[in-house]
Amino acid sequence: MCKVQPARLPSVVLALIVLAGCATSGGVVTLADGRTGSFPILTRTLPTRPEMVEQPGTIMGSLSLPAGRDRVPAVIVLHSCAGVTPNLTEWAHELNRMGYAALVLDSFTRRGVKEICTGHASVNPGSRLADLFRAQELLATHPRVDPQRIGVLAFSHGGWVALWASQAWYQRRFMRGTLAAPVAFAAFYPVGCNVRLVDEADVSGGAVRIFHGTADDWTTIDHCREWVARRRAAGKNVSIVRVRGRAARIRHTVLRSAAALPRRRELVRMQDHAAAGWDIRR
Repeated sequence: MCKVQPARLPSVVLALIVLAGCATSGGVVTLADGRTGSFPILTRTLPTRPEMVEQPGTIMGSLSLPAGRDRVPAVIVLHSCAGVTPNLTEWAHELNRMGYAALVLDSFTRRGVKEICTGHASVNPGSRLADLFRAQELLATHPRVDPQRIGVLAFSHGGWVALWASQAWYQRRFMRGTLAAPVAFAAFYPVGCNVRLVDEADVSGGAVRIFHGTADDWTTIDHCREWVARRRAAGKNVSIVRVRGRAARIRHTVLRSAAALPRRRELVRMQDHAAAGWDIRR
């Protein structure tokens, strides 16, 4: 935590420190030192009930890098309604092997939430949008990350966040104008495809790819097909990749590593979409 004695600082300097978040939350404000591993990220927590108010806060991020010293593209990984589960470590390792930096966000633990698959959704999707865009800003300061090639990989509830993050209205609401929108969005079996937005064809940033199982019966594929069709009709770079069977076993269970392997192989299929702008390694 940064300790500040207001009486000893000019008012302008004090204001800058507070705006940077140093005085309130203790989150990391830059990765210029090249660190990896886990660290807190400054964000906002939006209300989930009428009597609540928006508040500053922190989440945790875990960054891993591929071997070497060159600048690399990066992927921000958003967990499902079950929170950070062991299979996300498998994903991060696979991304590293493919030449990407991987930043896995934990949007629940520091908010006192274990999961939101059951009962009241105690984390607002808006909070996770704030998490994503604050993480993007922070990741762009890392000396090994190319700030022009940051994408998003997300699952279930996180997939909902990724889809909304591709919408220009939410980018205007949650981004601060310091960076362009992420260059790619990959959402695995996202919830929220049934939600229709005002000006929903106003998609901004990179390509959007939805990966969905034909047999998934919790987050069904039909709504996502319609989500894609409406945006494709408006000429947007979005598509859906249908995976035979279930894309994941997500019925309130933590995925075992073996269950993650088919999904990791599906990541390789994203390279088939390079001509459509998904391969951010170039």
